[in-house]
Amino acid sequence: MWSSKTLTCDILRKQNFQMKSILICTINDFPAYGMVFGWSTNEKLACSYCMENNKAFMLTNGSKMSFFYCHRQFLPTDHKYRKNRKDFFVSRVQRDVALLLLSGEELYNVVSRYNDIIFGFQPG
Repeated sequence: MWSSKTLTCDILRKQNFQMKSILICTINDFPAYGMVFGWSTNEKLACSYCMENNKAFMLTNGSKMSFFYCHRQFLPTDHKYRKNRKDFFVSRVQRDVALLLLSGEELYNVVSRYNDIIFGFQPG
């Protein structure tokens, strides 16, 4: 957004100018997250933290991806939900450690391997 300019009208001065914009912060639900950032939120890679290391599974009756049991690994190692066998997936205790979050440069290197991603605003 910052590198592209949009022709905008200044009513007070009665002239047009090239406006630059930047998105600083958003608070949104998951579907809006997908629209704002262009990330698929309905398939196996929907979790932008876990990416290909997620533990998502397909629901048998609905044929949809479920991430319900995937994120206990991000809890502290002594958290009570890590050992909770009654309320989580097939009496499993979570022993996995949290994934390291990628830096901006590392994340760019990951997504730049995909040929169909176009960075920046594309008029159309």
